[in-house]
Amino acid sequence: MQRIVPKLVSYAFCGRMLPALVLIAGLLLTGATGRSHPEVRPADMNPGLDDVLAAFDQVSQTPHELACQAGDFVIPAGGHFQGIQQAMIGGKHFAVISGSSDSASYLVLVALENSTGRLVALKRLLASPFKHAGGFQVFGDYLAVGIEDNDAKDSSKIWILELSQLLGPARPKPIVEIERRGQYKRATAGAVGVAKARGRHLLVVATWDSATIDIYASNGKALHDPAFAFKLRETWQANKADRSSWSDRHYAAYQNINLVVDKNDHVFMVGFGKTDAENVMDIFEVKLEKSVPTQKRFEKLGRRILLCQKTSFQSGSGLAITDSEELTVLSCGHREFVIEWFAPD
Repeated sequence: MQRIVPKLVSYAFCGRMLPALVLIAGLLLTGATGRSHPEVRPADMNPGLDDVLAAFDQVSQTPHELACQAGDFVIPAGGHFQGIQQAMIGGKHFAVISGSSDSASYLVLVALENSTGRLVALKRLLASPFKHAGGFQVFGDYLAVGIEDNDAKDSSKIWILELSQLLGPARPKPIVEIERRGQYKRATAGAVGVAKARGRHLLVVATWDSATIDIYASNGKALHDPAFAFKLRETWQANKADRSSWSDRHYAAYQNINLVVDKNDHVFMVGFGKTDAENVMDIFEVKLEKSVPTQKRFEKLGRRILLCQKTSFQSGSGLAITDSEELTVLSCGHREFVIEWFAPD
């Protein structure tokens, strides 16, 4: 059984955000974030692309490295980094990294300054047994992350946070929380993706090794509305998928999944994982029409093999949209503070 609890929060932080990254090549995230007129609410979606598949194909196969300065920060014992995203918070550029440990789940905030990364905060989320924060996605001024009990493997929570909370001294608290309990490995939440399309938010939750994907749809309310809620629409099972129209029949144990929307409101899912010795990035179109049977919900359109040097898609990875409406991919170390980014060719 799953219980969905929407929560209301006071929005002192307002503005508009379009994802970007200040890096060696000078790629910048678009948009601006800051305090503005009270009725302006935080952005709750990422920009759409003209051609998602073309942008996917244009991501460079080889990375650039972003130097990181850890200072006195020490990563909690046990576990490792699980996901990475770009964000604009308070008018400044950041990378956010999720992680697991023996005692608690957490997010690491990395300030991006002058083509380097500087660790500025480690924000604990939940204590054991919910000590695994998995692959996640930033959308607008929000972040959606799955937090699971990775020992019992029978429960998890999905949190939606305002990014502005990461700059404050307090432990982040969700404005929306989904509590999940159920069968072994089937109620986990190792990776989540989120997007807004056709007036509603769509949330996809990959369970253990992405063997199944739970698909949630919102009721169309704004995130700041106390009536906002997600409803579980269906569960897609990889071993029952109709792969007859796929570009190839391969499917991986994706550790991170992200959603991208085109300007016609078509939704795509990009999955990051490691197969044998290869770091793979697969793209699927999400067929949302009710007439499409569940086993055909995801149609694979392509696979890219990216040549990570000091990172791995077995750990944290993710994508963002540049100011020129192209895709950039990031990957982080296992427990090492290193970030690699794959710019468009």
